[in-house]
Amino acid sequence: MTEYHGYLDRFSILGNCIVAEGWANEANPAVFYNGMNLDAVWKPIQTPHLENTFGPEAKNWGFSLCALLPTPNVDHGGFTFRFSKGKTMDNPCAFFEAPSDMGFHDLRNGFIALVNQQGGRMLEIGSRDRSGSSYRNWFSDISEWVGLDVMAGPGVDVVGDAHHLSRHVSGTFDFAFSMAVFEHLLMPWKVAIEMSHVLKPGGKALIISHAGWPLHEEPWDFWRFSRQAWSGIFNEHTGFKVIDAQYQYPARIAPDYIAGPDMASMSQGVTYLLSGCLVEKICEAKVEWDAEASEIYNLQYSYA
Repeated sequence: MTEYHGYLDRFSILGNCIVAEGWANEANPAVFYNGMNLDAVWKPIQTPHLENTFGPEAKNWGFSLCALLPTPNVDHGGFTFRFSKGKTMDNPCAFFEAPSDMGFHDLRNGFIALVNQQGGRMLEIGSRDRSGSSYRNWFSDISEWVGLDVMAGPGVDVVGDAHHLSRHVSGTFDFAFSMAVFEHLLMPWKVAIEMSHVLKPGGKALIISHAGWPLHEEPWDFWRFSRQAWSGIFNEHTGFKVIDAQYQYPARIAPDYIAGPDMASMSQGVTYLLSGCLVEKICEAKVEWDAEASEIYNLQYSYA
C-alpha cells in the first residue's frame, strides 16, 4: 500500500466560491459540506519544491480546486476536504497555521511569557470588550491591569483618548498591550510618544493591528501597517526600539473587476491580515506632537 503524503496550502472562501490549493500523492480532491459533495473543478499543478523530499514524481502532486458554495451563509465547521481516496480532513477552515505564522506566534507567546514571569502593571490601549474577546486571561500574573478606551464598557477602567494617554492614567507601567486598535488611531505616532511618557524605562509593549483588512468602522479606520512601518512609529525619537515585528494570516486581494494588467495578477500576490510588533522603551521621547486630536478630526467613536 502506498504511503500517503499531502498538505493543504490554502482553503479560502472568495465570494460564492471555495478556492483550495495543496498537494497529495494520488490526488483526487473534493469538498463536502455537511456530507454533500459540492460542485467543483480541479486541475493538477506543478510542485517541484517537493522533489527533494519525495522524489521526482512529487513534482506532479499539486492541485488547485474551485467549488461553488451551497449557500451564502455557511457553517465553516461543516466542511470536509478530500485529498485522495480515503484521506479526508474535517473542518479545513480551522486547520491552518501557515509557516509564516510561526514568527508571529513566537512574538506573541514570548511577550505573554515575559509578562507572566515578571509581573507588574499592564496598560491595555483599547480595552473595551465588544465581542467576548478580552485578552486579560492571557496574562495571569499581572499585579494591576488598567484598561483604557475611548468609550465606557466592559473591560474599561479609564475612559480617555489614547492620543493623550498621560492625561488619563496615573503612575507608570511595566507593559502595554493593544489589539486591533492602532488602525483606528488618527495619529499613532502621537500615541507612541504618549506611551513613552507612561511606560517605565525598559518597559515593553506588544502592538497588534492589521496589515491588510477590509475597511471597517468608518469613519474611524485610518491605517494599515507593514511590519516595517512599525519602525516609523516606534523609534528613538518617540522613545522606543522595535525588538521584533511579524505577520500573521496570509491573504490575497482580489479586485471585483480587472481594469488593467496590474489588477489581473493581483490575487497572486500575498498580503497578511495581522501585523504586530514588540517594542521596548529605551529613552524619553525626543519629540512632542502637541496637536489636540479632537480639533483635527471628530473622534467621537460610536461603534458599540
